[in-house]
Amino acid sequence: MIRQLPNFITILRLVVSPILALLLCYQRFYAALGLVVFAGVTDWLDGYAARKLNVSGKAGVVLDPLADKALLVTLFLSLGYIRLIPWWLLGLVIGRDLVIVIGSILLRVFRNVQRFVPSVLGKISTFFQIVFVLLVLLSATFPHPIFAWLKNSALVLTTVFTALSGVGYVRKGIQLTRRKAEPSAL
Repeated sequence: MIRQLPNFITILRLVVSPILALLLCYQRFYAALGLVVFAGVTDWLDGYAARKLNVSGKAGVVLDPLADKALLVTLFLSLGYIRLIPWWLLGLVIGRDLVIVIGSILLRVFRNVQRFVPSVLGKISTFFQIVFVLLVLLSATFPHPIFAWLKNSALVLTTVFTALSGVGYVRKGIQLTRRKAEPSAL
């Protein structure tokens, strides 16, 4: 039972996403910011618990990144819906993710590529996306010029690294399509 604790914590993060969307749609920024902080703590906590309990099952390998991506996509869609982020950034972030997902499915089906490792630029992009949405929430919760300045700086960095990582993933996908298909594990 205790060995399932990391997965339970990860599932909590999945449950947070729709609640967060509702809070943002009703412009309950203080509560939304608190929930995002809670989700960040649980993200760290599930990893810590998995290491301490020496648990690394298949469920956690799938659930953890799924919960992270669900939370980030929910934040971008919700913040875009209430117009706290520009529509073009929403399109860039969601578009990049769709290209990655569709490309990885196509590579799996047609080239039997089983493993998709995030690039360094992809990790940097995700970092700035997280920082950006946090600063948007901070700026909405506590309107202060410093938060506005930090938010605008994060907007630029998020845009640059999201675009660069998207181009990098497309290039990697093209390289993988040119390779001979890997033999099937069946």
